[in-house]
Formats: sequence, C-alpha cells, structure tokens
Amino acid sequence: MYLTDLYLSLILGLTIGLIFTEITGITPGGIIVPGYLALMLDQPITILIVASISMATFLIVKFILPKFIILYGRRRFVAVIFISVFLKLIFEYIYPILPFEIYEFRGIGVLVPALIANGFLKQGIKLTTVSAAAVTAPIFLIMNFLYIY
Repeated sequence: MYLTDLYLSLILGLTIGLIFTEITGITPGGIIVPGYLALMLDQPITILIVASISMATFLIVKFILPKFIILYGRRRFVAVIFISVFLKLIFEYIYPILPFEIYEFRGIGVLVPALIANGFLKQGIKLTTVSAAAVTAPIFLIMNFLYIY
C-alpha cells in the first residue's frame, strides 16, 4: 500500500481536525471533511458543487422535511445522507452536459456534502463554514509544501 495524496490528506485532516475540535469544541463539518476539501481546494467548481449540495440538503432537511415527518438524532442524520445522495444523483444525471469532469466527487466524496449539511444543522452555517475553512487551509498548505519538496 502506498501513501497516496488521499490517504495523506485524510490523515492530516483527522489529526488537525481532532486537535481543532479538542481546543475549540467546534467540529469542522465532519471528521473527513477537511482532508477531503483540501484535495479539492484548487478546483473551485468542485468546491462550489459540494457547497451547493450541502446547502440544498440543509434547507430541505431543516425546512421542508419537518412538515411531513419528525426528524431528530439518527433519523435526521439518515435523512441528511439520503437527501445528499439523492441530490448528487440528480447532479450526476445532468453531469454529461456539463463542460468539466469531477473525479473527486466519487467514492467518499458522496458523504462530504452530507457531513457538511449535518454540521450546518448542529452548529449553524457560519460556524461550520469557518471551522472547515480554518482546518482545511493548513492541510492544503502542508500538502502543497510536500509537493514542492
């Protein structure tokens, strides 16, 4: 097994994210979110798509679904994952007509918008966004430093 960019970024994300959470008590969206976002930080379209799916998931789970079903705890988290995956499937349906390719939005990338949306629900949009950015930036810088040397 080789230490690929994904593994290194996730390890750095787990470590820096855990330290950040222990010091501040604020989670950066999810345990794997900062490491994954650091890999995509140089692709603004991908970041925009992740942010859009996260925000749409948040709005649906926060304002639309509670009118029809009772959501709390695990039920809410499962609803967040379902809605996020559903929105991603819709995105993949229109994907062939888009003029760019997004390979990073596969695999665990499916869970990242759900984890961010869950953070929005628990901590609020501003706190989750700022904390995710604060943890993602050093990971991105470390990864770029390692590329240079």
